[in-house]
Amino acid sequence: MSAKPQLPPSPKDNKFRQALGLGIGIWDYMEKNQRELGGTFTLMLPGQGPMVWTTDQKMIKDILNLKEEQVDASLVQLPMDLGEKNTVFLNEKAHQDSRKLVIPSFNTTRLKARAGVMHDIVTEHINSWKPGDKLNMPRMVGDITLDVICYTLFNLRHGERKERYKHLMLYWMLEATSDTMFTLASAVGAKRFRQWMNKKYLKRTAQRKPGDGKKGLLPWKRAVDLKVQLADMVREDIRAIRARGDMEETHTLSILCRATDENGQLLDEERIISESIGLMIGGHETSAATAAWFMIWLQQKPDVNKKIRDEVIDSIRKEGHFDAIKVSELPYLTACLNESQRVTPSAVGFIRWLRYDTQIGDWLLPAGTAVLPNIYLTQRDPAIFGPDANEFKPERWLQGGGKFAPSEFMPFGGGRRACVGMNQARQQLRIIFAELARRVEFTSEFQNTTALPRSRMIGGQTEPEKGVWITVKSVRPENFGFEDAKNTPAEKLSA
Repeated sequence: MSAKPQLPPSPKDNKFRQALGLGIGIWDYMEKNQRELGGTFTLMLPGQGPMVWTTDQKMIKDILNLKEEQVDASLVQLPMDLGEKNTVFLNEKAHQDSRKLVIPSFNTTRLKARAGVMHDIVTEHINSWKPGDKLNMPRMVGDITLDVICYTLFNLRHGERKERYKHLMLYWMLEATSDTMFTLASAVGAKRFRQWMNKKYLKRTAQRKPGDGKKGLLPWKRAVDLKVQLADMVREDIRAIRARGDMEETHTLSILCRATDENGQLLDEERIISESIGLMIGGHETSAATAAWFMIWLQQKPDVNKKIRDEVIDSIRKEGHFDAIKVSELPYLTACLNESQRVTPSAVGFIRWLRYDTQIGDWLLPAGTAVLPNIYLTQRDPAIFGPDANEFKPERWLQGGGKFAPSEFMPFGGGRRACVGMNQARQQLRIIFAELARRVEFTSEFQNTTALPRSRMIGGQTEPEKGVWITVKSVRPENFGFEDAKNTPAEKLSA
């Protein structure tokens, strides 16, 4: 073990080239560093401390077991202005208390209650398509998840207000996560940049100047406009919910509006707005990126897509109808999504900033260092997943139970700061892909190919560099697969 704090080896590239390596072609850059430096290496980026990436199992376990007082979450490399009171930036007891406010919205009971509505939303989207339509997979799934977010967060399914929320959410996220904003944040440090953006937002809010939402000479102008407008809508709903005082409401915003802090006081409006915006972006980006890579695998492996369709239809025939909860628990579909998230994860790593000199594995790392389990490289490690670790093989999750340790498979992070919405993300992705497999045939440039496109970071998640464009070949009716279902009402069959 090291006697004094020191850092693992670093590439010879300068800081700006290292930052660029984490943008376009991030997977290639990780593999290059692994070949040249080994499984543990340090990246040095402008405006921030060193970042130690690792595939070492001992180090990853130590990272997962870090205590709240050992890390400073306020340094998380997110440049988006979520508000500094968002759960992701809080430390110690404040973080623990904040998670307790958010977690009830994603408990098993509420997820089961939402499953049917998720299916209805997916059905509405599929019914709007026709042969020849060209869709960009991450943006299409992102649109579906925005509908789910509007329902789970605001209890809105249709109408002008719901569409206004969708518009503001989408375009604020596109502006806040643009290459320009990430470049600016990299130059000065993510925390400093988002705090600066937050001050602009608060000033404009106090001045009651929502702006016109159009691009301006300053690259951050539209992002500030859209956040002010989005926050104004959330603020209106907060006040309406509290005025109603309806204790039976179960949508997430209503739960947050009734929540109290450690002093028994209702949460202030900016805190609720901050949590709401964090849930919006978290629920959108991860699902969009995951869906992009999974669709490529399904296009490259039509036999896998057919097995998913057959499993879904078997479920329909067994249950007598499309049971969204049962479908979201199907073993082969689950195995396929797990395998896609293993070999092509949307998150390349998750970050913990060390407050003190800390022993991580065999390294005593200095205070101010970030440590990151390298999800992409770890989940392709032959020592864990066998000599076929780079192959898409869903069966590995069905053989012998497919159990892997939290330090080996971690698409949603891990430890005390694992993604609170991961169960909802998994449920909605399984429902989406179950229905795509059952009802829609697609064509794309990825058919009859084996190579994956180049990766790039978009909104903190890894997507194919040029998107995943697919063309609708055919759309089957809603009752496809119901024909031989037992105990299915006649009106269901003829729908």
